[in-house]
Amino acid sequence: MDRQYIDDHHIVARYLADRLSDPEREAFEAYYLEHPEILREIEAAARFKSGLAQLRDSGELEALLKPTPWYARWRYLAIAAAAVFIIGVAFYIRTPTPPLMAANLAALGGPSTVAGSHAVLRRRGSSFDAEITLPETGEAIELRVLPEFVAETSRYRLSIARINADDKGKQVAEIEHLSAADDGMVTVYLNATRLAAGDYEVTIADDNDRTSRFLIRVWPGPRRPG
Repeated sequence: MDRQYIDDHHIVARYLADRLSDPEREAFEAYYLEHPEILREIEAAARFKSGLAQLRDSGELEALLKPTPWYARWRYLAIAAAAVFIIGVAFYIRTPTPPLMAANLAALGGPSTVAGSHAVLRRRGSSFDAEITLPETGEAIELRVLPEFVAETSRYRLSIARINADDKGKQVAEIEHLSAADDGMVTVYLNATRLAAGDYEVTIADDNDRTSRFLIRVWPGPRRPG
């Protein structure tokens, strides 16, 4: 999804009206996480739409549309401004949380540096195919996963699920339409601030549902001084 598509298909208005298909919504949210400047447009549209709705429900909108003496207009302007402010605060609070996993560093919406890169591949002599220690600061973690097959369409789907006793099998992130590099590795990035210590299953599959599964362990990071 690009800016031309967003404008031509009225994506912002349809997003606020909850009329996007699931693929469109996911693509749009991925786009504005990479292009935060569009959030200002979403916020402005949400404020305008919701502010008008509140004025209409309260009966003030009809009064605003009628000619009024100059000395009475300040009251309606104050009401409109208050409605817009309230809606703006509510919209800011509902801004989506940055994703735990993304196909590139920019799409994580927070970390700008990589704390370390970890290869995830079949390790016959170990219980885990990779072990990761969480960084002390809020950085990203690069995962380079080596599937045990080559996707015929060159597209992969990768997911991560918790396998701890209390939440076994709980999927925490998934990305589709990934490609492998020349060395066969499929790379994703994890937001360390949203990744909890524990054991995870990494599953990578292709369009024909051929699947490789790997176990990784995430260790707590070093304790910060003080």
